Amino acid sequence: MAKYITNFYNKIQITEKLFLILIIFFPVSLILGNLIININFLFIFIVFLIDLSLNKNFSFMKNKIFLLLVFFFFSLLINLNFSIDPIISLPRVLKILVVISLVLFFRKMINKYDDYFENILFGSWAILFSILIIDILFEIIFGYNTIGIKSIIPGRIASFFGDELIVGSFFLCFATIYVATIAKFIKKNFNLKLTLLIIFLISLSFLIGERSNFIKFLIISIFLLSYTIQSTVKLKILSSVAIICILFLSLNFNQDIKYRYYLQQIKNFKSETKELHKKDSQNIFIETKENIINFIKWTKYGAHYNAAYKIFLENPYFGIGIKHFRNESAKEKYKNEEYKWTDERNTTHPHQIHFEFLSETGLFGYIVFIIFITISLYLSIKNYLIHKNFFQLATILYILVSILPLLPSGSFFSTYSSSLFWLNYTIMVSYIKKN
Repeated sequence: MAKYITNFYNKIQITEKLFLILIIFFPVSLILGNLIININFLFIFIVFLIDLSLNKNFSFMKNKIFLLLVFFFFSLLINLNFSIDPIISLPRVLKILVVISLVLFFRKMINKYDDYFENILFGSWAILFSILIIDILFEIIFGYNTIGIKSIIPGRIASFFGDELIVGSFFLCFATIYVATIAKFIKKNFNLKLTLLIIFLISLSFLIGERSNFIKFLIISIFLLSYTIQSTVKLKILSSVAIICILFLSLNFNQDIKYRYYLQQIKNFKSETKELHKKDSQNIFIETKENIINFIKWTKYGAHYNAAYKIFLENPYFGIGIKHFRNESAKEKYKNEEYKWTDERNTTHPHQIHFEFLSETGLFGYIVFIIFITISLYLSIKNYLIHKNFFQLATILYILVSILPLLPSGSFFSTYSSSLFWLNYTIMVSYIKKN
Protein backbone atom coordinates (compact mmCIF):
# COMPACT_ATOMS: atom_id res chain seq x y z
CA MET A 1 0.00 0.00 0.00
CA ALA A 2 2.81 2.41 0.94
CA LYS A 3 4.62 1.67 -2.34
CA TYR A 4 1.36 2.21 -4.27
CA ILE A 5 0.89 5.63 -2.65
CA THR A 6 4.54 6.60 -3.15
CA ASN A 7 4.48 5.69 -6.85
CA PHE A 8 1.32 7.71 -7.41
CA TYR A 9 2.58 10.65 -5.37
CA ASN A 10 5.80 10.83 -7.39
CA LYS A 11 3.88 10.96 -10.68
CA ILE A 12 1.55 13.87 -9.97
CA GLN A 13 2.18 17.63 -10.08
CA ILE A 14 3.16 19.63 -7.00
CA THR A 15 -0.26 21.31 -6.75
CA GLU A 16 -1.96 17.92 -7.04
CA LYS A 17 0.27 16.55 -4.27
CA LEU A 18 -0.72 19.42 -2.01
CA PHE A 19 -4.40 18.95 -2.78
CA LEU A 20 -4.15 15.21 -2.07
CA ILE A 21 -2.62 15.89 1.35
CA LEU A 22 -5.23 18.52 2.20
CA ILE A 23 -8.22 16.41 1.16
CA ILE A 24 -6.92 13.31 2.99
CA PHE A 25 -6.48 15.48 6.09
CA PHE A 26 -9.99 16.95 5.78
CA PRO A 27 -11.78 14.53 8.19
CA VAL A 28 -9.10 15.26 10.82
CA SER A 29 -9.68 19.01 10.42
CA LEU A 30 -13.40 18.42 11.10
CA ILE A 31 -12.45 16.89 14.45
CA LEU A 32 -9.92 19.60 15.34
CA GLY A 33 -12.45 22.43 14.95
CA ASN A 34 -13.59 25.38 12.86
CA LEU A 35 -10.24 27.19 12.75
CA ILE A 36 -8.46 24.17 11.23
CA ILE A 37 -11.37 23.55 8.83
CA ASN A 38 -11.17 27.12 7.54
CA ILE A 39 -7.38 26.96 7.21
CA ASN A 40 -7.73 23.72 5.23
CA PHE A 41 -10.33 25.32 2.96
CA LEU A 42 -8.14 28.39 2.47
CA PHE A 43 -5.15 26.26 1.47
CA ILE A 44 -7.30 24.30 -1.00
CA PHE A 45 -8.41 27.60 -2.56
CA ILE A 46 -4.82 28.87 -2.83
CA VAL A 47 -3.58 25.58 -4.31
CA PHE A 48 -6.42 25.68 -6.85
CA LEU A 49 -5.47 29.22 -7.95
CA ILE A 50 -1.80 28.23 -8.29
CA ASP A 51 -2.75 25.15 -10.30
CA LEU A 52 -4.98 27.28 -12.53
CA SER A 53 -2.21 29.80 -13.18
CA LEU A 54 0.32 27.05 -13.97
CA ASN A 55 -1.86 24.94 -16.28
CA LYS A 56 -4.13 27.65 -17.68
CA ASN A 57 -6.91 25.16 -18.25
CA PHE A 58 -10.27 26.95 -18.20
CA SER A 59 -12.37 24.24 -19.85
CA PHE A 60 -14.34 23.86 -16.61
CA MET A 61 -16.11 27.14 -17.38
CA LYS A 62 -18.43 25.28 -19.76
CA ASN A 63 -19.23 22.60 -17.21
CA LYS A 64 -22.84 22.46 -15.99
CA ILE A 65 -21.88 22.00 -12.33
CA PHE A 66 -19.56 25.01 -12.43
CA LEU A 67 -22.34 27.12 -13.96
CA LEU A 68 -24.78 25.87 -11.32
CA LEU A 69 -22.40 26.81 -8.51
CA VAL A 70 -21.83 30.26 -10.03
CA PHE A 71 -25.61 30.68 -10.32
CA PHE A 72 -26.00 29.80 -6.62
CA PHE A 73 -23.13 32.10 -5.64
CA PHE A 74 -24.58 35.10 -7.49
CA SER A 75 -27.99 34.52 -5.91
CA LEU A 76 -26.33 34.83 -2.49
CA LEU A 77 -24.62 38.03 -3.63
CA ILE A 78 -28.03 39.45 -4.55
CA ASN A 79 -29.38 38.41 -1.15
CA LEU A 80 -26.43 40.19 0.45
CA ASN A 81 -27.90 43.54 -0.59
CA PHE A 82 -30.98 42.86 1.54
CA SER A 83 -29.13 41.57 4.61
CA ILE A 84 -29.60 43.38 7.92
CA ASP A 85 -25.81 43.66 8.09
CA PRO A 86 -24.04 42.60 4.84
CA ILE A 87 -20.62 42.60 6.53
CA ILE A 88 -21.71 39.79 8.86
CA SER A 89 -23.18 37.75 5.98
CA LEU A 90 -20.31 38.33 3.52
CA PRO A 91 -17.77 35.70 4.80
CA ARG A 92 -20.30 32.88 4.45
CA VAL A 93 -21.22 34.02 0.95
CA LEU A 94 -17.58 34.23 -0.15
CA LYS A 95 -17.02 30.72 1.17
CA ILE A 96 -18.93 29.43 -1.88
CA LEU A 97 -15.90 30.48 -3.96
CA VAL A 98 -13.81 28.07 -1.88
CA VAL A 99 -16.45 25.38 -2.44
CA ILE A 100 -16.22 25.96 -6.20
CA SER A 101 -12.44 25.49 -6.08
CA LEU A 102 -12.88 22.28 -4.06
CA VAL A 103 -15.39 20.87 -6.55
CA LEU A 104 -13.29 21.75 -9.60
CA PHE A 105 -10.02 20.37 -8.20
CA PHE A 106 -11.64 17.18 -6.90
CA ARG A 107 -13.38 16.66 -10.24
CA LYS A 108 -10.07 17.15 -12.04
CA MET A 109 -8.37 14.50 -9.88
CA ILE A 110 -11.19 11.99 -10.40
CA ASN A 111 -11.20 12.48 -14.16
CA LYS A 112 -7.42 12.48 -14.51
CA TYR A 113 -6.39 9.71 -12.11
CA ASP A 114 -9.59 7.75 -11.52
CA ASP A 115 -8.82 4.59 -9.49
CA TYR A 116 -5.44 5.79 -8.19
CA PHE A 117 -6.87 8.92 -6.58
CA GLU A 118 -10.02 7.09 -5.49
CA ASN A 119 -8.16 4.22 -3.80
CA ILE A 120 -5.70 6.44 -1.94
CA LEU A 121 -8.25 9.04 -0.80
CA PHE A 122 -11.10 6.77 0.23
CA GLY A 123 -8.69 4.15 1.57
CA SER A 124 -7.12 6.78 3.84
CA TRP A 125 -10.55 7.97 4.96
CA ALA A 126 -11.56 4.36 5.69
CA ILE A 127 -8.56 3.98 8.01
CA LEU A 128 -9.46 7.20 9.84
CA PHE A 129 -13.11 6.16 10.07
CA SER A 130 -12.10 2.75 11.44
CA ILE A 131 -10.16 4.51 14.21
CA LEU A 132 -13.31 6.51 15.01
CA ILE A 133 -15.38 3.30 15.13
CA ILE A 134 -12.93 1.76 17.63
CA ASP A 135 -13.07 4.94 19.72
CA ILE A 136 -16.89 4.94 19.74
CA LEU A 137 -17.00 1.27 20.75
CA PHE A 138 -14.47 1.97 23.51
CA GLU A 139 -16.65 4.78 24.88
CA ILE A 140 -19.82 2.66 24.69
CA ILE A 141 -18.10 -0.05 26.78
CA PHE A 142 -16.15 2.04 29.30
CA GLY A 143 -18.07 5.34 29.43
CA TYR A 144 -15.14 7.42 28.16
CA ASN A 145 -13.19 7.37 24.91
CA THR A 146 -9.61 6.26 24.19
CA ILE A 147 -8.11 9.61 25.28
CA GLY A 148 -10.31 9.98 28.36
CA ILE A 149 -13.08 12.23 27.00
CA LYS A 150 -16.50 11.62 28.58
CA SER A 151 -19.89 12.78 27.30
CA ILE A 152 -21.66 15.50 29.27
CA ILE A 153 -25.09 13.98 28.43
CA PRO A 154 -26.03 10.38 29.33
CA GLY A 155 -26.99 8.38 26.24
CA ARG A 156 -24.83 10.52 23.92
CA ILE A 157 -21.35 9.62 22.66
CA ALA A 158 -18.67 12.33 22.62
CA SER A 159 -15.68 10.50 21.07
CA PHE A 160 -12.91 12.88 19.91
CA PHE A 161 -15.32 15.85 19.68
CA GLY A 162 -15.55 16.45 23.44
CA ASP A 163 -18.37 18.74 24.61
CA GLU A 164 -19.55 19.41 21.05
CA LEU A 165 -21.44 16.05 20.83
CA ILE A 166 -21.46 16.09 17.02
CA VAL A 167 -19.91 12.70 16.32
CA GLY A 168 -23.29 11.53 14.93
CA SER A 169 -23.19 14.06 12.08
CA PHE A 170 -19.57 13.14 11.32
CA PHE A 171 -20.54 9.46 11.35
CA LEU A 172 -23.46 10.12 8.98
CA CYS A 173 -21.17 12.04 6.60
CA PHE A 174 -18.58 9.28 6.21
CA ALA A 175 -20.41 6.02 7.02
CA THR A 176 -21.89 5.44 3.56
CA ILE A 177 -18.61 6.43 1.87
CA TYR A 178 -16.96 3.88 4.20
CA VAL A 179 -19.42 1.22 3.04
CA ALA A 180 -18.65 2.08 -0.61
CA THR A 181 -14.90 1.85 0.10
CA ILE A 182 -15.17 -1.56 1.78
CA ALA A 183 -17.45 -2.75 -1.05
CA LYS A 184 -14.76 -1.91 -3.60
CA PHE A 185 -12.29 -4.32 -2.02
CA ILE A 186 -14.62 -7.22 -1.15
CA LYS A 187 -13.81 -10.21 -3.37
CA LYS A 188 -15.94 -13.01 -1.90
CA ASN A 189 -19.41 -13.19 -0.26
CA PHE A 190 -20.01 -9.56 -1.27
CA ASN A 191 -23.70 -9.37 -0.32
CA LEU A 192 -23.35 -11.09 3.05
CA LYS A 193 -20.31 -9.08 4.16
CA LEU A 194 -21.81 -5.78 3.09
CA THR A 195 -25.12 -6.59 4.80
CA LEU A 196 -23.33 -7.41 8.06
CA LEU A 197 -21.30 -4.20 7.82
CA ILE A 198 -24.42 -2.07 7.33
CA ILE A 199 -26.20 -3.78 10.26
CA PHE A 200 -23.16 -3.09 12.44
CA LEU A 201 -23.07 0.60 11.40
CA ILE A 202 -26.82 1.00 12.03
CA SER A 203 -26.31 -0.37 15.54
CA LEU A 204 -23.38 1.98 16.13
CA SER A 205 -25.32 5.00 14.84
CA PHE A 206 -28.17 4.13 17.21
CA LEU A 207 -25.83 3.85 20.21
CA ILE A 208 -24.25 7.24 19.44
CA GLY A 209 -27.54 8.69 20.65
CA GLU A 210 -28.17 11.44 18.06
CA ARG A 211 -31.76 10.74 17.06
CA SER A 212 -32.03 12.79 13.87
CA ASN A 213 -28.73 11.52 12.45
CA PHE A 214 -29.67 7.95 13.32
CA ILE A 215 -33.00 8.27 11.47
CA LYS A 216 -31.19 9.68 8.43
CA PHE A 217 -28.62 6.89 8.42
CA LEU A 218 -31.35 4.29 8.91
CA ILE A 219 -33.15 5.64 5.81
CA ILE A 220 -29.92 5.39 3.79
CA SER A 221 -29.26 1.87 5.10
CA ILE A 222 -32.77 0.64 4.30
CA PHE A 223 -32.31 1.83 0.73
CA LEU A 224 -28.93 0.10 0.43
CA LEU A 225 -30.21 -3.16 1.91
CA SER A 226 -33.39 -3.12 -0.18
CA TYR A 227 -32.25 -1.91 -3.58
CA THR A 228 -28.47 -1.79 -3.89
CA ILE A 229 -27.25 -5.05 -2.39
CA GLN A 230 -28.38 -7.90 -4.62
CA SER A 231 -29.12 -10.32 -1.77
CA THR A 232 -31.75 -13.02 -1.49
CA VAL A 233 -35.15 -12.43 0.09
CA LYS A 234 -34.07 -14.69 2.95
CA LEU A 235 -31.00 -12.54 3.69
CA LYS A 236 -33.08 -9.34 3.56
CA ILE A 237 -35.59 -10.79 6.04
CA LEU A 238 -32.83 -12.00 8.35
CA SER A 239 -31.07 -8.61 8.21
CA SER A 240 -34.34 -6.81 9.06
CA VAL A 241 -34.93 -9.15 12.03
CA ALA A 242 -31.33 -8.64 13.18
CA ILE A 243 -31.66 -4.84 13.10
CA ILE A 244 -34.94 -4.92 15.05
CA CYS A 245 -33.48 -7.31 17.66
CA ILE A 246 -30.32 -5.23 18.14
CA LEU A 247 -32.30 -2.00 18.58
CA PHE A 248 -34.78 -3.70 20.92
CA LEU A 249 -32.02 -5.19 23.09
CA SER A 250 -30.19 -1.85 23.20
CA LEU A 251 -33.34 -0.11 24.41
CA ASN A 252 -33.96 -2.68 27.12
CA PHE A 253 -30.46 -3.26 28.47
CA ASN A 254 -28.89 0.20 28.16
CA GLN A 255 -30.76 2.59 30.47
CA ASP A 256 -29.19 5.74 29.03
CA ILE A 257 -30.19 4.73 25.49
CA LYS A 258 -33.66 3.73 26.71
CA TYR A 259 -34.15 7.16 28.25
CA ARG A 260 -32.69 8.96 25.25
CA TYR A 261 -34.87 7.29 22.61
CA TYR A 262 -37.96 6.22 24.52
CA LEU A 263 -38.61 7.35 28.08
CA GLN A 264 -37.66 10.99 27.44
CA GLN A 265 -40.01 11.19 24.46
CA ILE A 266 -42.92 9.51 26.29
CA LYS A 267 -42.35 11.76 29.29
CA ASN A 268 -42.37 14.86 27.07
CA PHE A 269 -45.42 13.69 25.18
CA LYS A 270 -47.44 12.92 28.33
CA SER A 271 -46.49 16.29 29.77
CA GLU A 272 -47.74 18.06 26.66
CA THR A 273 -50.98 16.09 26.30
CA LYS A 274 -51.82 16.61 29.98
CA GLU A 275 -51.37 20.34 29.57
CA LEU A 276 -53.78 20.23 26.65
CA HIS A 277 -56.31 18.25 28.77
CA LYS A 278 -56.36 15.18 26.53
CA LYS A 279 -58.77 12.47 27.64
CA ASP A 280 -56.11 9.78 27.38
CA SER A 281 -52.63 11.14 27.75
CA GLN A 282 -51.22 7.61 28.08
CA ASN A 283 -52.00 6.62 24.51
CA ILE A 284 -49.71 8.41 22.08
CA PHE A 285 -51.57 7.01 19.07
CA ILE A 286 -54.84 8.83 19.80
CA GLU A 287 -55.52 11.77 17.44
CA THR A 288 -52.17 11.11 15.76
CA LYS A 289 -52.12 14.08 13.41
CA GLU A 290 -52.96 16.62 16.10
CA ASN A 291 -50.64 14.96 18.59
CA ILE A 292 -47.63 15.21 16.23
CA ILE A 293 -48.25 18.94 15.85
CA ASN A 294 -48.63 19.36 19.61
CA PHE A 295 -45.50 17.31 20.21
CA ILE A 296 -43.50 19.56 17.87
CA LYS A 297 -44.86 22.55 19.78
CA TRP A 298 -43.48 21.04 22.98
CA THR A 299 -39.93 20.67 21.68
CA LYS A 300 -37.21 23.28 21.45
CA TYR A 301 -36.95 22.55 17.72
CA GLY A 302 -40.60 23.55 17.36
CA ALA A 303 -39.83 26.92 18.92
CA HIS A 304 -36.89 27.40 16.51
CA TYR A 305 -39.05 26.43 13.50
CA ASN A 306 -41.86 28.78 14.53
CA ALA A 307 -39.49 31.71 15.05
CA ALA A 308 -37.93 31.09 11.62
CA TYR A 309 -41.37 30.89 10.02
CA LYS A 310 -42.48 34.17 11.62
CA ILE A 311 -39.23 35.83 10.49
CA PHE A 312 -39.97 34.60 6.97
CA LEU A 313 -43.49 36.09 7.10
CA GLU A 314 -41.99 39.42 8.15
CA ASN A 315 -39.33 39.26 5.38
CA PRO A 316 -40.83 37.02 2.68
CA TYR A 317 -38.85 37.97 -0.42
CA PHE A 318 -35.17 38.20 0.56
CA GLY A 319 -35.10 37.26 4.25
CA ILE A 320 -32.98 38.90 6.95
CA GLY A 321 -29.57 37.83 5.67
CA ILE A 322 -27.26 34.91 6.35
CA LYS A 323 -26.12 34.52 9.98
CA HIS A 324 -28.79 36.88 11.32
CA PHE A 325 -31.27 34.38 12.78
CA ARG A 326 -29.25 34.37 16.01
CA ASN A 327 -30.03 38.06 16.64
CA GLU A 328 -33.41 38.45 14.96
CA SER A 329 -35.09 35.47 16.69
CA ALA A 330 -34.51 37.05 20.13
CA LYS A 331 -36.94 39.89 19.38
CA GLU A 332 -40.16 39.87 21.41
CA LYS A 333 -42.41 39.94 18.33
CA TYR A 334 -41.39 36.37 17.47
CA LYS A 335 -42.52 35.01 20.82
CA ASN A 336 -45.35 32.47 20.57
CA GLU A 337 -46.85 31.11 23.80
CA GLU A 338 -48.28 28.09 21.95
CA TYR A 339 -44.72 26.78 21.88
CA LYS A 340 -43.53 25.68 25.30
CA TRP A 341 -39.88 26.59 24.66
CA THR A 342 -40.62 29.90 22.96
CA ASP A 343 -38.29 31.68 25.42
CA GLU A 344 -35.51 29.39 24.13
CA ARG A 345 -36.22 30.20 20.46
CA ASN A 346 -33.09 32.35 20.20
CA THR A 347 -30.26 30.21 18.83
CA THR A 348 -27.57 30.35 16.15
CA HIS A 349 -29.80 28.84 13.44
CA PRO A 350 -33.31 27.32 13.09
CA HIS A 351 -31.98 23.71 13.11
CA GLN A 352 -33.76 22.91 9.84
CA ILE A 353 -32.36 23.65 6.40
CA HIS A 354 -35.66 24.74 4.81
CA PHE A 355 -36.54 27.14 7.63
CA GLU A 356 -32.98 28.47 7.54
CA PHE A 357 -33.19 29.37 3.86
CA LEU A 358 -36.70 30.82 4.17
CA SER A 359 -35.86 33.03 7.15
CA GLU A 360 -32.38 34.15 6.06
CA THR A 361 -32.68 34.30 2.25
CA GLY A 362 -36.47 34.53 1.73
CA LEU A 363 -38.39 33.06 -1.19
CA PHE A 364 -35.76 34.24 -3.65
CA GLY A 365 -32.89 32.40 -1.99
CA TYR A 366 -35.01 29.36 -1.15
CA ILE A 367 -36.23 28.90 -4.75
CA VAL A 368 -32.69 29.32 -6.11
CA PHE A 369 -31.41 26.69 -3.65
CA ILE A 370 -34.19 24.26 -4.63
CA ILE A 371 -33.37 24.76 -8.33
CA PHE A 372 -29.64 24.37 -7.63
CA ILE A 373 -29.94 21.18 -5.57
CA THR A 374 -32.64 19.62 -7.80
CA ILE A 375 -30.57 20.00 -10.99
CA SER A 376 -27.44 18.75 -9.18
CA LEU A 377 -29.29 15.67 -7.96
CA TYR A 378 -30.90 15.07 -11.36
CA LEU A 379 -27.53 15.11 -13.15
CA SER A 380 -25.94 12.91 -10.48
CA ILE A 381 -28.75 10.34 -10.33
CA LYS A 382 -28.88 10.20 -14.13
CA ASN A 383 -25.14 9.53 -14.21
CA TYR A 384 -25.36 6.91 -11.45
CA LEU A 385 -28.05 4.97 -13.29
CA ILE A 386 -25.67 4.70 -16.25
CA HIS A 387 -22.32 4.07 -14.53
CA LYS A 388 -23.40 2.57 -11.15
CA ASN A 389 -20.62 4.19 -9.15
CA PHE A 390 -21.10 3.32 -5.46
CA PHE A 391 -19.28 6.44 -4.21
CA GLN A 392 -21.63 8.64 -6.18
CA LEU A 393 -24.65 6.74 -4.82
CA ALA A 394 -23.34 7.11 -1.24
CA THR A 395 -23.14 10.89 -1.56
CA ILE A 396 -26.45 11.20 -3.43
CA LEU A 397 -28.14 9.47 -0.48
CA TYR A 398 -26.38 11.78 1.99
CA ILE A 399 -27.52 14.91 0.13
CA LEU A 400 -31.09 13.58 -0.07
CA VAL A 401 -31.38 12.92 3.67
CA SER A 402 -29.71 16.28 4.39
CA ILE A 403 -32.59 18.17 2.75
CA LEU A 404 -35.42 16.17 4.35
CA PRO A 405 -38.03 18.51 5.87
CA LEU A 406 -38.92 18.60 9.61
CA LEU A 407 -35.98 16.48 10.80
CA PRO A 408 -33.50 18.70 12.72
CA SER A 409 -30.27 19.54 10.92
CA GLY A 410 -27.14 21.61 11.35
CA SER A 411 -26.80 25.07 9.86
CA PHE A 412 -26.24 25.00 6.11
CA PHE A 413 -23.96 28.03 6.31
CA SER A 414 -21.95 27.19 9.46
CA THR A 415 -18.35 26.03 9.14
CA TYR A 416 -18.72 22.45 10.42
CA SER A 417 -22.15 21.50 9.04
CA SER A 418 -21.61 23.13 5.66
CA SER A 419 -18.27 21.30 5.32
CA LEU A 420 -20.03 17.94 5.70
CA PHE A 421 -22.61 18.92 3.10
CA TRP A 422 -20.17 20.36 0.56
CA LEU A 423 -17.75 17.46 0.89
CA ASN A 424 -20.49 15.00 -0.05
CA TYR A 425 -21.78 17.33 -2.76
CA THR A 426 -18.26 17.55 -4.22
CA ILE A 427 -17.93 13.78 -4.48
CA MET A 428 -21.44 13.43 -5.86
CA VAL A 429 -20.98 15.85 -8.78
CA SER A 430 -17.35 14.92 -9.47
CA TYR A 431 -18.44 11.57 -10.89
CA ILE A 432 -20.68 13.16 -13.50
CA LYS A 433 -19.01 12.21 -16.75
CA LYS A 434 -18.14 14.67 -19.49
CA ASN A 435 -20.50 14.90 -22.45
